Amino acid sequence: MKNTEVVSYANTQSSEPFLSTLIEWASFPGNWIVSTLANMDIGVYLGFSEADVDGVLSIAMSVVLTPLIIFLLIYPFKNLIDVILHCARHEQKKDRIKCKTGFLVLVLFLLALIVKQYPIEPWIQDSAFVIFVISWLVWFSQGRWLNK
Repeated sequence: MKNTEVVSYANTQSSEPFLSTLIEWASFPGNWIVSTLANMDIGVYLGFSEADVDGVLSIAMSVVLTPLIIFLLIYPFKNLIDVILHCARHEQKKDRIKCKTGFLVLVLFLLALIVKQYPIEPWIQDSAFVIFVISWLVWFSQGRWLNK
């Protein structure tokens, strides 16, 4: 009898931290908004306080925002896969080239954004932006003038 009690207790203990972590992550958006508003003048004016964290309004915000955040995290990857499959279906070589080089332009754009966020030498930030602009102009002109 004691062995089964120990096993069931161990299973309960291992699932509780996971469940509590999942609940904390799911309720984070609402709690963050309420706690941020509670520390702002407008939030105090509207009646928010730190006691409202994990309250009804916070949970209601989390119920709306958590699925929206998950969707916004998954959708770009789904869209990227759709674009890759779309590029593979192009029949003309110039369309495949333009589609595939569009990914390079996107990567250079993201690189320019990332470099802008960190305290790096200004000439590196400026050159990343200039490289992105030049690559975008070349990519844009591919379909218009270069690959006819």
